[in-house]
Amino acid sequence: MIESSFDRLVRRGMILAIGNLLTPVYFRWLNSVKAEGVDVLKALPRKNVIFLSNHQTYFTEAIAFYDLFYIVHGMPYEDPHLRFSAATETMKKNLLTQILTYAGGVTFRRSFREAGKEVNRPVDLEGIGKIEEAIATGWLLHFPTGTTQHHAPIRPGIAQLLHRTKPIAVPVRVDGFRELLLHKQFPGRTGKSPTIRFFPPMDLDAFYAAPFDKEKGRKVIEDLGKLILDPA
Repeated sequence: MIESSFDRLVRRGMILAIGNLLTPVYFRWLNSVKAEGVDVLKALPRKNVIFLSNHQTYFTEAIAFYDLFYIVHGMPYEDPHLRFSAATETMKKNLLTQILTYAGGVTFRRSFREAGKEVNRPVDLEGIGKIEEAIATGWLLHFPTGTTQHHAPIRPGIAQLLHRTKPIAVPVRVDGFRELLLHKQFPGRTGKSPTIRFFPPMDLDAFYAAPFDKEKGRKVIEDLGKLILDPA
């Protein structure tokens, strides 16, 4: 996932354009997106960090993260290099999603779902490799439920991903982003107050130090779910 100078130029241009023309108007004037717990960001290294968030829309939360990090807090565009994970079919839906892929989308083929239907196919090892590289080289916004459906569980593979890459794992809960959607997955509603809440990094030192254990992995998922999932 090596970026050329042209790729970086396009990425910077997109963030700069969206951040100056779109997100201040939509996220702060027409709506009021609030971030809680942002002090957590100050102590994070610029690599090997994963943000584990619940998932309400295809891409609105990702845009809000870019706005928060690079526009509101003025972080350098490649320090940290923020990316977000997304299903391959989602990021091929239209011109906007294809453009967002350029901004930092890390695409992979889900083994359990495609285009709203349940599937059963081998794990996309190439896609997993891109996700692991994104973690190793920067910050990754990842959605461990793998779907925007209500009450979807966290996929069990997230525990293995954490154990292999051993990143600093920051749980994040977003609320109110579904209320921004005007038509299907396109935002457009106004007067809403979505929130992004950052929790302190998970204490995973013991989990990382020992060989992977499924039961301990389930405990990690359970602890994460208590923070980011909707109550049953």
